[in-house]
Amino acid sequence: IGVDGGRVRIRNYTGEKNESGNAIYETPWREPKLFVIHVLDEKGKLDKDVRPIYGCRFSEEAMICLLKSYLEVLQISHCQQVQLLADGAPWIWNTIPSLLIELGVSNNQLILTLDYYHAINYVNKLVDSLPKRYSNKKRKELSKQFTLQLWQGQSQQIATTCKELYKRPSKLVKRWVKYLDKHNNKTHYADYQSDRLMCGSGIIESGIRRMVNLKFKSPSIFWDESKVEKLFFFVVFFYL
Repeated sequence: IGVDGGRVRIRNYTGEKNESGNAIYETPWREPKLFVIHVLDEKGKLDKDVRPIYGCRFSEEAMICLLKSYLEVLQISHCQQVQLLADGAPWIWNTIPSLLIELGVSNNQLILTLDYYHAINYVNKLVDSLPKRYSNKKRKELSKQFTLQLWQGQSQQIATTCKELYKRPSKLVKRWVKYLDKHNNKTHYADYQSDRLMCGSGIIESGIRRMVNLKFKSPSIFWDESKVEKLFFFVVFFYL
């Protein structure tokens, strides 16, 4: 199960008019939340005989409700393993694991995975932001060390080392370190690969790009919220 959010601009009328008599509206960004359910074959590849299931809603509650309805029909608790892949968005990790447990998925079945490419991006940022007193040679050594530790599921050790390297860390550095520390239990990529599971959330990232951003996120395009949510359904349907 992959989960991610996109960006769409909404048209909200204020009830006022400008000097020309045209209605004035605001254009806030909204985050459509997309999920995909797909099946892996025995080699850990996407099973081409089983079509993925996509769903998209603006509201977190509505998206969770839709996801739950699909998982109930699929009898998700009967799966050998259930892997949840996502970036570090708190709303995902605060809601969906508990939903899966509620649907009968045991802790032994459930594999929580932080997208590797998001995680390694934070590692690279930490290395690039090291104080000037560290030489290029030292930076390269740390980069190799951190990359290996991340792959082996030791992101907490990276966080600990960075706390020692940065004497006066900025707010950004603190946020990056906290990110790796917080998601330590979701970064056992060597084990995921060995078990023929996925390490990256490419399928959901591709879905966000193709079904949301390329279709609905364009300059000077603003949508009525109730209408664009219906259009998500048609785009998902024809995408499949």
